[in-house]
Amino acid sequence: MRYLSIILFLGLTTLYSCSPKMDGLTEVKGPFNGGKYEGNKRWFRATGSGESMNLETSKDKALLTAKQRLASSVQTTIKTVSEDYKGERQADNTVGDFNDRFQAITREVMSQVLVEVQTIDEKTYQNKNKNYVTYVALEARKKTVYKKLKEIAMQKQSLSDKDKKYVQEMIDKAVRDLDDGE
Repeated sequence: MRYLSIILFLGLTTLYSCSPKMDGLTEVKGPFNGGKYEGNKRWFRATGSGESMNLETSKDKALLTAKQRLASSVQTTIKTVSEDYKGERQADNTVGDFNDRFQAITREVMSQVLVEVQTIDEKTYQNKNKNYVTYVALEARKKTVYKKLKEIAMQKQSLSDKDKKYVQEMIDKAVRDLDDGE
């Protein structure tokens, strides 16, 4: 029993000494944590924060950060969808510069879709330095983004009829995969 106590003591001492040191650090959590503020199968979501002596500037900074993060999330998802598509098209060797044209369309869609985002939450605080700190959470419905992408692609003269057909099929498949009941 004595040996077991000594081994347990040595084991705990070793475990404690190997754990990372967090001296002088304090964990800080923003107000928008958890599943409600994370993207999912139906929604692109992002949060942002901004600090300024001016209340409106604080809000503008938070909104800009959240929109940049939302745009990054959308572009990453659309790039994944297009990469899957590109992989399928390589079988018939017709990829060409379609990917470049498609990425240009994606950027155009992003500039339009970011106007249509919804604010799902916003909080503003004043810190001890009398600066305003604003947190904002945004969301955009994936189905809306995909439909806008398809709409713009169908109007583009730089895409051949075959490319438009592929885009339409690709987006229709992505929308079906959402399965959001709408």
